[in-house]
Amino acid sequence: MFSRKLLFALATTGALGAGLAPAMAQHGGGPGGWHHGSPLLEGVTLTDDQKSKLHALMKSEHGPNSLFAQLRAAHEQIDSAILGSGTVSEASLQPLVQQEVSLMQQVEAQRVSNELAIRNMLTPAQLATASSTHAQMEALHQQEHALMKTGDVVPPPAD
Repeated sequence: MFSRKLLFALATTGALGAGLAPAMAQHGGGPGGWHHGSPLLEGVTLTDDQKSKLHALMKSEHGPNSLFAQLRAAHEQIDSAILGSGTVSEASLQPLVQQEVSLMQQVEAQRVSNELAIRNMLTPAQLATASSTHAQMEALHQQEHALMKTGDVVPPPAD
């Protein structure tokens, strides 16, 4: 049986992978066509110079040797071991899990570094816009959560 630590690491990797998908996108559907999973870019229109800087910053995260590629490879090694025909134990997976956890920590450190770099390229007005938009989005998410939590379903209008 897997330990809680191992299950947590495996579950976190799946959640992390899903959460990082927007951050790994090169181009997105945000305002002005730029959104990279950063709350600093919500509702902000970037100048061409800012777009170039942002593109260069995000491009550095991709490629065959990027942290994301290494994390994906580590996760695939765990999956292969679990799905393989040989004997698998928690002890045999532990080195792979530790590698994956270390990579996740590095990815998070890189995310924070990138957020600071993005923040430093924005003007005070752009920061204010991002903050306001983020607060509005959070309020909408809370409203959505409250609606879903009640379980009340409004029937369609009768014809």
